[in-house]
Amino acid sequence: MSVMILLVVVVVAAVDIPLLLFGATQLYTAVYLSRSDPLDIQTVRNKNEGVVEFTGTAAELGGTVEGKYSGETCLAYGWERQEKGKNGYHTVAGGTDGKPFLVRDETGEIAVDPTGASTYGNAEEWSPESNEKQVERCINVGDELHIYGHKQDIIERQDGLGTESTYVGSIIHGMSRLEQIRSRPHLIAGHLLGFSSDLHITLGSESDAIKNFGFLGAVLTLFGVTGLMALIFILWVFVLSA
Repeated sequence: MSVMILLVVVVVAAVDIPLLLFGATQLYTAVYLSRSDPLDIQTVRNKNEGVVEFTGTAAELGGTVEGKYSGETCLAYGWERQEKGKNGYHTVAGGTDGKPFLVRDETGEIAVDPTGASTYGNAEEWSPESNEKQVERCINVGDELHIYGHKQDIIERQDGLGTESTYVGSIIHGMSRLEQIRSRPHLIAGHLLGFSSDLHITLGSESDAIKNFGFLGAVLTLFGVTGLMALIFILWVFVLSA
C-alpha cells in the first residue's frame, strides 16, 4: 500500500471511528431513556452517587443571573454563537452559565448545578451581523425540566448550594480535554468538539430528551457510516488498481 493511500486510510479512520462511537453512545442513551422511567426526586435523593434521571419544576435556590444575549433574569441559560459558512451555520463558541437551582416534584426537591451542562429546548435567536447568530436557552422559575446527570453528595459547603446535602451536576466540568478523554475515551469526538457533557438539562419532558439524544446520535452515526463507506471505497479502488 502506497504511503499516500495509507495516510488517507489513517486520517479517515481517525475521524470516522470516534464519530461512530459518539453517535452510537447518543443513540444508546436515547434507547435507554425510552425504556426507563424517570425517578421521583425522593428516590434520587436516597440513591447512592451515580447517574440519575428525573423530571420536575425549576425553582430558585442560589439566586438568578442575566441571560448572555437577552439580558433577561433567569436561573441559568445555555448559549451558542454561530457563524455562517459554506454549509450553513456552525457553532464556534457556547456553554451554560447560571446559579444552582432546585427541581421539585410531589415527593421533594433536589439541587441542580448547571455548570458545564448541555441544555436543550426552545431557543431565542438574534442576528447582530449577517453572518452570525446568537442563540440562548433560558431556564426560568416554573419551567418543567428533564435532568440526566450525576447525583453527588456534598462533602464541603459549596457556593450557591446553601444547606443542601446532595445535588446533581457534572463531574467532568473543569477537567482538561486530556482528562476528559481519559475518563471517557469512547466519547473522544465529543470531547474534542466540546459537547460531551455528562449533565443534560432539557426544557420539556423525557420524550423531548429522547428526541435530542436520538437526533444527535443519528446525525453523527450517519457521518460515521458515510466515512466508513468512503474508507471501504478507497481500499476497494486500491485493490483493483494493484
